[in-house]
Amino acid sequence: MLLVIDTNVVISFLVKGKLTSLVFSPMLNLVTVERLFVEIDRNKDEIRAKSSFSAEEIEVLLTLLKGKIMPVPMEQYISFMSKAEEILGGHKKDVPFLALALKLNCPVWSYEKRFKRIGDIESLTTAEVRAKLDKLLL
Repeated sequence: MLLVIDTNVVISFLVKGKLTSLVFSPMLNLVTVERLFVEIDRNKDEIRAKSSFSAEEIEVLLTLLKGKIMPVPMEQYISFMSKAEEILGGHKKDVPFLALALKLNCPVWSYEKRFKRIGDIESLTTAEVRAKLDKLLL
């Protein structure tokens, strides 16, 4: 299952470490915007302060995530940026994630409530991703 993964899900994983089996499921093909890991790197100290992991463990998790989540260059979804901006209004930080989902015609895995009000693209919470995977395994 192809999903655009949002920054908040990745940060939650790095802070809580609870999504390991889901994030690394071979049934999930995770993609994201190219700036996601730049954002994560910029906020490592804050993530570390909220996490029970050591700095070294955070680095290992990040390395593993970089092997699982494929960043997509903006050039591949830039033509969908204006539509995403129109849909989201003033929430500019989420525009690239929606633009990528529009380009790929796939759901966004996010905790952002504003994505739930978007009719064009399905937005999934972690529980919904897990339920969809469970259905695929039946």
